Amino acid sequence: MRSQFRIVPRSDEEVEEEALPETAYSTQPYLELENGEVEEPPTLPTTEKLPEDEDDELLVALRLVVGIGLDPGIVRKDSPNEDNLLAIQGLHDGESGPVPLGLFVVADGMGGHADGQEASRLAIQSISDVVSPAILRNAEPDETFSDLLKDGAHRANLSIYRRNREQEHMMGTTLTAALVVGTQAYVVNVGDSRTYRYRPGEGLVQISRDHSVVARLVEAGIISREDIYTHPKRNQIYRCLGEKASLELDYFHIDVQAGDILILCSDGLWEMVRDPDIENIVASSSPHASQVSSMLVQAALTRGGADNISVVAVCVLPAE
Repeated sequence: MRSQFRIVPRSDEEVEEEALPETAYSTQPYLELENGEVEEPPTLPTTEKLPEDEDDELLVALRLVVGIGLDPGIVRKDSPNEDNLLAIQGLHDGESGPVPLGLFVVADGMGGHADGQEASRLAIQSISDVVSPAILRNAEPDETFSDLLKDGAHRANLSIYRRNREQEHMMGTTLTAALVVGTQAYVVNVGDSRTYRYRPGEGLVQISRDHSVVARLVEAGIISREDIYTHPKRNQIYRCLGEKASLELDYFHIDVQAGDILILCSDGLWEMVRDPDIENIVASSSPHASQVSSMLVQAALTRGGADNISVVAVCVLPAE
């Protein structure tokens, strides 16, 4: 039996990444297998000590606290969960000292049977294979980070496309991914999984752009935004990973600051919970990332849980 895995923070509670010496892995995820067992990653030996000087600690102006939620939903609880997510944290050596870094991804697979599950798993694995090693090597200028994330998305697309050519049936997946480096966030998306930014005083803003039929109809002024939740074509998307060898994706570069919360989610959340309600839940739960993610999942379940639900909540907080 194939073991499904997802890379998640070390516990279900909020997780803050501690500074690690350069000779150790700067990311500390674990692999959670579907049988409940846990595989710990190897840690390189080191005799170096963590910085104890007060000035060294002040170099990290921000910290990232992450909460995750993954639920099959109510309607599809007996079917394979086609959602997968990824959350990796670490530190990047910036010009003025270490800054928090994180790679966060949500993928919502499609294809029926176990194909959707496999497509989203391949996407998560592929983007991690591209971005994680570069993070460990301390990739630096802005252009490098944006190209790195785009390359990861293109690699994920090719992995699924090649698998489709090997088999007789098609599978695909949506993808929304955010690479956060200090006060900058690089975002890519394909399909209708979403990335939002919540900022106190400004509210919730959708950063990503839906590649769906109903989104096009809204843009053309044919239907209202409220109609997307009930329109007969609400589940049709015109762009996904794995359909073609080449990939069209949307890319966004935004700033983040203390108090911001990034929300990455599949349509299993936002189709059940409207944006104003998402905003209210995030605002009332901030800055507790695990509470944000769990309350969003619970809200989707309370409203019917019609699809698999995936949420990654990234709280940007001032350094302690």
